[in-house]
Amino acid sequence: MRAVIFVYMELKPKSYIILFIFFFAVLIGIQGYQLYNTYQLKQREIFANVKKNLDKLNDADSLFDNNLLSKDIARDYYIKLVKKEITEQGLKSLYAVHAQQTSRQLTNYVDSIFRPQGMHVILKQEILGIYYKGATKPLVNGPITVYTTIGTFHHPTELSSSKWLTEKTETNKIQDSIESREILYVFSVPRKTSFEVINLGWILFKELTSLLLSTLLILAAFIWLFYRTINNLRKQEKQIEVLHDAVDNISHELKTPIATLKIATKTLRKSPDDTIIAVIERQVIRLEQTLDPLSQHPTATGESPTSTEELMTIFSDFKLSNPSIELVVSPSSVPPIGLNSIDATTLFYNLLNNAVKYGATQLNIHFEQQKNELSIQINDNGQGMEEKELPYIFEKFYRIQKDNVHDTKGLGIGLFLVKNIVKKYKGEIKVTSKLQQGTTFIILIPR
Repeated sequence: MRAVIFVYMELKPKSYIILFIFFFAVLIGIQGYQLYNTYQLKQREIFANVKKNLDKLNDADSLFDNNLLSKDIARDYYIKLVKKEITEQGLKSLYAVHAQQTSRQLTNYVDSIFRPQGMHVILKQEILGIYYKGATKPLVNGPITVYTTIGTFHHPTELSSSKWLTEKTETNKIQDSIESREILYVFSVPRKTSFEVINLGWILFKELTSLLLSTLLILAAFIWLFYRTINNLRKQEKQIEVLHDAVDNISHELKTPIATLKIATKTLRKSPDDTIIAVIERQVIRLEQTLDPLSQHPTATGESPTSTEELMTIFSDFKLSNPSIELVVSPSSVPPIGLNSIDATTLFYNLLNNAVKYGATQLNIHFEQQKNELSIQINDNGQGMEEKELPYIFEKFYRIQKDNVHDTKGLGIGLFLVKNIVKKYKGEIKVTSKLQQGTTFIILIPR
């Protein structure tokens, strides 16, 4: 059952990760789609504004009449081309010269419209080809630039397109004759006007900054919430693991007082003895103390100091339940300590039993009265601890483990209780340990 629970707990965070990735991808898609639509909308608005302002520019504008090839002049040049009075390259050169001559003036004109709006717009008009009398093959191949502003086009947008139809009839005298004939010249000239907003990207970025920032904040908040959720799940998983360990190991923690009670009961059956009854009472109290750390309302304790006789009783009870362990207490006249009897019992039982759990066969307890405090030194010959473990051994539920496996049963609260008891009496506890050499606890209690 426990294995099933842990498998569930291990899979649950993975499920949350998969769900997060899915919903995060959906959120990114939604936000990306919204950004793209807004980008397209803003771009259309900018283009519509540009086209509206450029609508006033047409071939009838005085700017083009005075400086560019007007329609009548252009038509006459086309007729000369048909008559082979000029070449195709000559016509293109003529357009190029006129476009270059008007480029600066046209640029200033366009800038005067769009610079106040923070836009840099370039403009050009091209002839796509010149067709004579509806021929499918052009008389002159395009494109031919009619006019252009200063600037290089990369991604031009069409402003307008049109087809100019022009014709002219000429009367030509037949050579060596008084007769004449009329010739109709008809030309079709498709044209296209294009523009480009050079700083379009920067304009759109400024327009979309607030939306972009809000999108990033939403995504960051989503990631933060996920991070907090995963952390909470890990904490809950750890707490559940600790709870399972506590449930599994509490029976082991209770074995010592139960074993002592069994021995005392057998002895009591043989012959009634007040000493045995006292042992039973003490072990019952110890059972209560073992359960106290798991309760929200610990059993109330007295505050009277522990006498020498009470200390020796604690040690004799330990010897009774651990007959194979050698316990040496020095000096023989143990001084009383300023802990109440329940705290003293909890402190020594946890330290002594902890040493036994970790392989100790010999324990030495030495009391020394110093000027302002009582020093209690407890030394064992157990397996010891690595130095890196020492800062954590007093934490609640902490147990030393190797390769992620606990080698010794226990709740992991014994040393936590010892630390709290010493702290309660404003004392100090120190620990030194070496692997395979044992551990030494030094407790200093104010007198």
